[in-house]
Amino acid sequence: MRNNTTWVVVLGDFGRSPRMQYHAISLSEQADNNVCVLGQHNTLPVKEVAVDPYISLWSIPETPDWVQWLPFLSCRLFVKAAVQILLLCYCMFIKLPRPDTVLVQNPPAIPALALCVLVCWWHGAKLVIDWHNFGYTIMSLTMGRRHPLVLFARRYEWFFGRQATSHLCVSKAMQLFLQAEWGITATVFYDTPPPWFHKADLHEQHELCTRIAADLNAPMHDNDPAYHVRSPYSQHHFDTVQDKSRHAEAKGLLRTDFNVFTHAVEGKPQLKPLRPALLVSSTSWTMDEDFGILLQAALQYEQMAASSNGSLPGLMIAVTGKGPQKAMYEEKMQQLRLHHVAFRTLWLEASDYPLLLGSADLGVCLHTSSSGLDLPMKVVDMFGCGLPVCAASYDCIDELVKEGQTGLLFDSYQQLADQWVALFQGFPGNPSKQLLHMQHQVQQRKDNWSASWEKLIHIFA
Repeated sequence: MRNNTTWVVVLGDFGRSPRMQYHAISLSEQADNNVCVLGQHNTLPVKEVAVDPYISLWSIPETPDWVQWLPFLSCRLFVKAAVQILLLCYCMFIKLPRPDTVLVQNPPAIPALALCVLVCWWHGAKLVIDWHNFGYTIMSLTMGRRHPLVLFARRYEWFFGRQATSHLCVSKAMQLFLQAEWGITATVFYDTPPPWFHKADLHEQHELCTRIAADLNAPMHDNDPAYHVRSPYSQHHFDTVQDKSRHAEAKGLLRTDFNVFTHAVEGKPQLKPLRPALLVSSTSWTMDEDFGILLQAALQYEQMAASSNGSLPGLMIAVTGKGPQKAMYEEKMQQLRLHHVAFRTLWLEASDYPLLLGSADLGVCLHTSSSGLDLPMKVVDMFGCGLPVCAASYDCIDELVKEGQTGLLFDSYQQLADQWVALFQGFPGNPSKQLLHMQHQVQQRKDNWSASWEKLIHIFA
């Protein structure tokens, strides 16, 4: 029988918040707490959460659809907050067991912070805020920094944030801001990958690439490399699926028994000698990631690859995730009609995501941060799978990405395209020394979530 109960509050989809999932696992396994996760559960969490008998999932009912049809943005935000307050009050004061500690993710801040302060006062519980970013800076992306609602949100976040017992944050830059601007003392807890993130071996790569071949082989447009017998990816590998294209596609004859990256030789999986380079970018398709940079870089690479006399490989760029701007960018990808670069947009099971990262050759991160103070979890995931990264440059990203060691930083699409050329010249037979060096450096990292989290146990005791 466990004595302590901790609520993990996520005003969003818990399955899309890796850091809070890992907190829940550690609270159960390392702090011996009963854990009640209060959030939305549209996406399946990792297996370790689902099978833990001491972690229970409690759903926040979805905000009614009619709210989005109300006139004026300020009106929609006000009504949405009011509805969420009622739904959260029902969950917090009626449904859930009494907490000893409440751990809340910020953002979203409204109305979660205020209600968590109230519920902790009511139950005599401790409140711990895990600062991932700031809600008011995200609002400012669409409303502007001087909008009255943004100014109110900043003041709200400052006031209720100061009521917490303890604070965690994701970067030293954020720690300094909280201390200097708001008088809040926070502990920096860097994101680290969980133990099941690792470099995929050949068997895992072959199994994954064969299993998701239908997604990897599906062309986005009629100039896609998948349509060409003599693909820039290979002189041979795509001719096995020639019938899949214009003629067979209409009949639904999509081949799924091969993939362009690996094959079995005498029953043993091997990397194909003429495979494309696999790049992976994970995104939530929001405004703090400018995917136009990725599209422009692909266009530049296309032009350089076309005149390289075969010294540059084809690229397959797999973009994972869901979000509001996905359809818009998929349409733009189709309009580019590239022949040396293929885009694939994927949505993977939680267990397949690290396998894809561990099978890739390079990661790409377009996150720039609304506050300039947070660090992208997706890069941590990539490092955990032995994957170096090209990342958009901003103020504190160097806390995570070490230039020339674990990755490269870029300020423009031209710089990103030039990095791809430098890294993949001669790939795969004779990969660049810089790419091999960065892959080696990333694989030498010894980050460990469980070991780092041990330092936090006293907060939840």
